[in-house]
Amino acid sequence: MTFSALGSNWKRAWRSAMLAGVLGTGIRVGVNLLLVPLVLLKLSSGELALWWDFVALGNFGNLADFGFGATIPRIYNYLWAGADDFDAEGLRAAKSGEKPNLAGVSRVNVTVQSLYLKISLLAVVLLAIGGTLFLMKPAAENGSPERVWWLWAMFIVAISYNLATSHWLLALQGLNQMRELQVTYVWGGLSYFSCAALLLLCHLGLMSMVIATFVKGFVMHGRCRQIYHQIVPKSERHATPDPDIVRKLWPNAYKFGILSIGGYCLTNASVLICSQLLGKEVTASFGLTAQIGSFLMGFAGLWLGVKWPEISILRTQGRLDEMAALFAKRLALVMVSFIGMGLMVLVAGNTLLAWRGTHTRLLLTPYLAFYLIYLAQQLFYVQFGGLAVTENVVPFFKVSLFTGLGAVVGSLILTHLLGLWGLLAAPFLVETMYSSWFVVRRGFQGQPLSVRRFCRAAIFSSL
Repeated sequence: MTFSALGSNWKRAWRSAMLAGVLGTGIRVGVNLLLVPLVLLKLSSGELALWWDFVALGNFGNLADFGFGATIPRIYNYLWAGADDFDAEGLRAAKSGEKPNLAGVSRVNVTVQSLYLKISLLAVVLLAIGGTLFLMKPAAENGSPERVWWLWAMFIVAISYNLATSHWLLALQGLNQMRELQVTYVWGGLSYFSCAALLLLCHLGLMSMVIATFVKGFVMHGRCRQIYHQIVPKSERHATPDPDIVRKLWPNAYKFGILSIGGYCLTNASVLICSQLLGKEVTASFGLTAQIGSFLMGFAGLWLGVKWPEISILRTQGRLDEMAALFAKRLALVMVSFIGMGLMVLVAGNTLLAWRGTHTRLLLTPYLAFYLIYLAQQLFYVQFGGLAVTENVVPFFKVSLFTGLGAVVGSLILTHLLGLWGLLAAPFLVETMYSSWFVVRRGFQGQPLSVRRFCRAAIFSSL
């Protein structure tokens, strides 16, 4: 290969969304992993357990979004693909080669800005009431409840600000600016790491994490706003929020909202249950393990994450065989990546933490292996769920709600009976009973390939 060809390939790779995504997720995962030893050294087990509670409750505040965040990017997708408008549910007749509907994009953006300001105010109310009630026991056990409450108030402000400005991330995702979005994640991750590390070294403790959370959002959302205005010219007319857009978003948004409640029960409720029933030492370890697992899923899911806008556009344009082949190939990469990284964590995770001299470790090997198997099956069926919703329908929101609530009830019962094993087993058993296979079946039905052709596309990248 000549130097000219090598240079051309490098430039093409550097401009690709996948490389930027790998870099962005690598920075996010990497800085958090680099931060873990410092966090474990500078925060006590009580503070670390309290931080996992903050994170879980912050995600609860994000439920005020109630599904709009999952719906809005696809609306941008359709308008960017040239659709003259969008329907509340389903897709309009496929079009190919149409120019982006910039007027429609601008109208949606102004409406979404107004919507997210209201959503952030609702999040403040939810956290100020529900979160404060939950934290009464952990705050009393921490030794300095006054400081906990000040930190909690600061954290509420950070979460509400980040939620109010998060619509800029949705806009870039919907406009298929995935490379720019991933580069923004790079800057967000670096700002979070730099701020948190500096403040931890200055002995500010848990306040370091709270301030870093705000700084990360400030950097990312500001950059996304700048990129949006570079690609979408300002209209000569001053657009105003359109209530009709919100009404058309609602039929799918409320279903995604129900999905998000079910998802919250599966991904965050376990930390809160652990905090109340198993004590701060186990919560610190379980929270750390859940955080590492989340990083692995995010990194592996990137193979499909950067392609969801393209998959939505291919479906909109009626190119279903091409869409299905792309999904199958990327799904295989998702699962292979997660299994490989999971094995490395299982083999070397606690050894590395012991080498660093941290007092909080990942779960012991049997618990950790079981938890990683659970995450693998969840990661697999969630990708098929993502494929189904590119049809602009949400066919399994009731299943998600009942699965999530069932996991919470099962966790409460089994944790009382079996301790940590019960906490880990309950969501796995509930999801395996119905939701995992149902979502896979429904997602598969929304694409045209047979099982044989789908597997061929996944393994050989061809039909």
